Amino acid sequence: MRILIVEDNAVFRETVRDLLRDLGYKVRGARSYSKAVKRLTHHKFDLVLSDMDIGDGTGFDVLQLTRQTHPEACIVLMSGDADPQTVQLALESGAARFLPKPFSLQALIEAIEAALNEAAQSGDSTECPTDTPQEQA
Repeated sequence: MRILIVEDNAVFRETVRDLLRDLGYKVRGARSYSKAVKRLTHHKFDLVLSDMDIGDGTGFDVLQLTRQTHPEACIVLMSGDADPQTVQLALESGAARFLPKPFSLQALIEAIEAALNEAAQSGDSTECPTDTPQEQA
């Protein structure tokens, strides 16, 4: 399982990277949107974990780029400013999960595993499913 972490805070990015590597994931990091562009155009990822505020871009920029370059990849967005409108917009835009910071290692693992498991079980779609509520007919 290949994961890209897009996070401008080096300590946070490296800590999460190391924790996920210890769990057996193959992890690469990007400190900015421009670095994420390079990583996403040269490497394949199963999941992208991105902060919402990354200096030269946003988590929404990463989400859009990921959808263009790796439509099958799951996207988990995270932010220290998790107001309900931002969370709703993130999920409606295609994020599989939204993690408010700070979060525990357990919450991170659960979000990653849930997103990947739902993608594996979806069967008829190559895209990672989202938490967006389905409209009722």
